[in-house]
Amino acid sequence: MADYKHQNISPDALEDEARVPRQTNAFSEKNYLNVKLAKGQDSKELRIRLLPIDKDSNSPFKTVWMHTVQVSPEVSPKTPWKSYVCLNRTEDIDHETLGEKCPFCELNHIAYENMKEWTNKAEEAKKKGELSEESKCRLEADRWKKISLANKPSEVCVMRCIERGAEDDGPKFWKVTVRSDFKDPKNLIKKLFKDRWQESIDEAKADNNGELPDGFEPENILDVENGRDLKVTISRVYDKEGRPTDKTSISIVDYGKNKPLSPDPELIDKWINDDKVWSDVFVAKPYDYLSIIIDGGVPFYDKENKKWIPKIKNSEDQEKREEQKQEAEKRADKAIEAAKQKALSAAEDDTEPDETEELPF
Repeated sequence: MADYKHQNISPDALEDEARVPRQTNAFSEKNYLNVKLAKGQDSKELRIRLLPIDKDSNSPFKTVWMHTVQVSPEVSPKTPWKSYVCLNRTEDIDHETLGEKCPFCELNHIAYENMKEWTNKAEEAKKKGELSEESKCRLEADRWKKISLANKPSEVCVMRCIERGAEDDGPKFWKVTVRSDFKDPKNLIKKLFKDRWQESIDEAKADNNGELPDGFEPENILDVENGRDLKVTISRVYDKEGRPTDKTSISIVDYGKNKPLSPDPELIDKWINDDKVWSDVFVAKPYDYLSIIIDGGVPFYDKENKKWIPKIKNSEDQEKREEQKQEAEKRADKAIEAAKQKALSAAEDDTEPDETEELPF
């Protein structure tokens, strides 16, 4: 296996970001690792083997920033929530085509500045003893704070893997939310890797009078030539009354003996050198498209002018526009409240949040 013609996962590259050469709109269910639980299903196990994030990288992880927002059924028939790649924070996407500015980040910044302005007004009213004015200003500041939080990008991690039992599908991509408490799959895998790495060092020293043997290499469970599979267990979370929720918890352990990704070296090369990259399956949308989404509209591609425009049956129909505006405001209020509740519960919730991407499962 020493003459392989592909990248391997390097311990030094676990923190690195991979390059992304292009974007396409190809879609296939086989591109995604299905970590969803079916209705009525309490748990399931998947066995995977991580690959370098693309053929030019030796890191298994790619950091992407996304905005999760509520959209109309016409935009997303299966779920009211959609995740969009942040054009401002995410690197290695086609900024020349998509744009470098992000309308969600722009609103986040505007809302944050307005929050500070109204907070200052509230402090001034407090000094003057104008309690009614202070209360009004604080309510306004709180409203802008919620809007700012609702439009703040979240860090996600994309991994590429082979699913055991579904090897014929080829490489699959797994998008997970990165959590501040480090209980997300990316950090669980990193901890498992570091634990096994250190254990191998400690055992080698114990067997060699406290010294590492000549030529010793610590165990790298993510190595494609001599690593291990990972067993991913997804379990449904129940509330305090014992009722099933939409949330899931995820645990990850290493599985089996150290062995190559496949006994067929050519198949290893084929999988690792596959041209498909993360941005082929989680496709970023351009600035004008996202601007319509943030206004609560339905994007429609104008072929004549080659740009995205809001879908309206009659551009002169002001009544229709007003209805759309009101619906957009209602959706925005719901999104803000949901974002607030998510933020408030994040600190006390140690479960993996259900992904909002509109996938076929």
